[in-house]
Amino acid sequence: MTSRETTKFCLLLFFSISFGALYGQGGSNTAAYGGIQATPKFAWEVGLHGGHMFSSGDIAFRPSYGGGFHVRRALDYVFSVRLDGMYGIAKGDSQSSGHQIEDDLTGQKDFFIHNTTYASFTVQGVMVLNNLRWDKPRRRMNIYVFGGAGPTYLQTSIESKTPGLFAYDDIIDVPNGPLSGRQTSQLVTGLEAGAGVAIRIASGFNIALEHKGATVFGKRTDMLDGVEVKFRDILNYTALRFNFNLRAGGKLAEPLYWVNPLDVVLNDISELKARPVLDLTDSDSDGVIDIIDQDKSSPPGAPVDTRGVPMDSDEDGIADYLDREPYSPPGTSVDGEGVSQNPQYQNADYISRDEVEQLIEEALAGGGGSGNAVVEWFLPMVHFNIDSYKVRDADYGNLSSIANVLKSNPKIKIVVQGFTDKTASDDYNSVLSYNRALASIDHLVNLHGIDRSRLILQYGGEDNTLVPASGSSLMNRRVEFRVAGPKDAEMPQPQGGGAAPKVEGSRQGY
Repeated sequence: MTSRETTKFCLLLFFSISFGALYGQGGSNTAAYGGIQATPKFAWEVGLHGGHMFSSGDIAFRPSYGGGFHVRRALDYVFSVRLDGMYGIAKGDSQSSGHQIEDDLTGQKDFFIHNTTYASFTVQGVMVLNNLRWDKPRRRMNIYVFGGAGPTYLQTSIESKTPGLFAYDDIIDVPNGPLSGRQTSQLVTGLEAGAGVAIRIASGFNIALEHKGATVFGKRTDMLDGVEVKFRDILNYTALRFNFNLRAGGKLAEPLYWVNPLDVVLNDISELKARPVLDLTDSDSDGVIDIIDQDKSSPPGAPVDTRGVPMDSDEDGIADYLDREPYSPPGTSVDGEGVSQNPQYQNADYISRDEVEQLIEEALAGGGGSGNAVVEWFLPMVHFNIDSYKVRDADYGNLSSIANVLKSNPKIKIVVQGFTDKTASDDYNSVLSYNRALASIDHLVNLHGIDRSRLILQYGGEDNTLVPASGSSLMNRRVEFRVAGPKDAEMPQPQGGGAAPKVEGSRQGY
C-alpha cells in the first residue's frame, strides 16, 4: 500500500467514525418522550500512557519501552471513539535464533541487533463490556476491548554484534536483503486491537491497564525485527494509562461509559417519590391545609397567618382572637386579656380593628397590592424539563390557579421569577431562566387573558436552588410566583437573550 493509499484509507476511516459520533449524539428522536432528553451533557477524556513494548516475530526481543497520549469521546453508554498517538522503540537480538546478516564488503556474517522505531496515530473504536448493568449509579471498573487503524511510521535499523562490522539505518539499506531494491515507504497503514481494564479513582480520574497487538500492511509486514520468515510480525504493547475527564469544573457528567444509562431518569423518579403526597385536608378550617399548618387546632374564626398560627398583631403574647386590644403600642405591658397596663395608654384614642381593616383595603385598592398580608400568600410554582422552557401539561392546573387569584384580586401584581439547576454555564442559565419566566407569562396572558402589565418578569439563573445539587434537579428547574411589592420591577433581558435555547431539550443547558 502506497503512502497516498494509506492517507486515503485513514481519512475515510476518520470521517466514517466522526459521522457515526455525530449521528449518535444528535440523531436520537425525543418526540416519543415529550421532549425529555435522558442523556446528560458529558465530558471528554484525555490521557497519557506508557509501558513495555516488544516485537513478537522471528528473533528474541529485548526489554523496550513506549508512550503516548489519547483523546476519547463516548458515542453512547457502550461505544466510544478514541484518537491515540504512540511512539516507541522495539529492540531484539538475533543470536539466540541463529539469524545472521552478511557484510557486503567483507562477506563476513554476523549476528545483529535491531531497533525498530514505531510511531502511530490511530482512530480506535472502544466497546465497554460491563456498562449495561443498572444496579449502581456509577461503574467502579470498566472492562473494554478496542480496535482501530491509522498511519504508522516504521524504521528498522540493523547493527552487527561485532563492533564496526556493519550498520544500516533501515532494513531497506541491507545489500541483498529481503527489501533490497524493492520500493517501500516508511509510512504504512497500521492495524491495532486489544483489551483493557480501567479503575475509577474519582469522578474526574481513572487508571487503566491495557494490552494491544499491532501489525502493518505492505512489504514491511514481516520485517519489524529485520528477518523475513513468511509470517507477519506482531508488535505488542502493555501500558498503564492515566485518564482525565474534562468536566468543566463539575458542570459536565462523567463520560457515558462510566454512567448508569438510567441515571437521570432514576434521579427524577427519586425526587418525585420523595415529594409529600398532596393532602388538602384542613382540620381546623382556617384556610391553611394541614400539610403546612403549624397549628392544626386553631379556634373557629380565629385569624391566622400563612403558617396557620393564630395572629398576634401587637406581639404581646396574646392571640388577636383573645386580645381585647389587639393593636397595643409596642413594648406596653398588658394583662391577661391584652389590655394595656401603662397609664399613659389606658385612655388613648386607639384605632379599632374595623378601622385597620378599612385602611388595609384602601391601601390595596390604591397601592397595587403591596400589603404584607398579601405578599405572604402561598402561590404554587411550576417546573420544567431539562434544557426546556416549554410549560408542561402537568402545570396547567397551577397556572390556572394563579390566574384565578389575579382575577379575584384585580388590583394586585404578580412577580414571575425563573430559575435553573446548576448544570450549564451562568450566562446560559440566565437566558434559560428568563425564557422560563417569559413562557409562564405568555401562558397567563394568552390562555387566561391576564393583563401583561400585572406580571413582573424576573430571573435568577442557577441562584437560590431549592435542592443543594450540582447536577440535574427537577425541583430547581422552576418558576416561582409571589405578590409584587412596591419596589419590585421588571428585569431587563439578559445578554444573549436573543440566542434562546430550544424549547425541547438539546442538552446544551438546564
